[in-house]
Amino acid sequence: MSRRIAGVLIAAGLAAGCYAGEVRGGVVVTETPDLVAVGPGVQVIADYDEPIFFADGFYWWNADGAWYRSAYYTGGWAYVPSPPVVVLNIFDPFRFRHYRPAGYVGYHRPVPVHRVQRPPARDHRSGRPTVRDHRR
Repeated sequence: MSRRIAGVLIAAGLAAGCYAGEVRGGVVVTETPDLVAVGPGVQVIADYDEPIFFADGFYWWNADGAWYRSAYYTGGWAYVPSPPVVVLNIFDPFRFRHYRPAGYVGYHRPVPVHRVQRPPARDHRSGRPTVRDHRR
């Protein structure tokens, strides 16, 4: 019996060591990914599948033409009707998908995008979130 318990404890320890984050309020919280400057006061997650920006102490994601912010890039997105000017000055946010400046070398890879909670889909007629699943 003690071998079985020891095996379970070893497996649990190994699994915990492979996980680089924690869950807070249903959001995976990890270390900060590599951010690279794309404008005054604005950074983007380097070489990422989605253009997620960092400005004014928050992560920003433009989904379906609306801006969302979160303290974490992995989830907890909230719609912001009036984002700060530095965020509004990001024209064509999608062009920063997989953005890498010359000579960029990655050090802190972000969580794979399929594990990131997407912003809720919005009904643009009413401005309210819908129940439609926005995942790809």
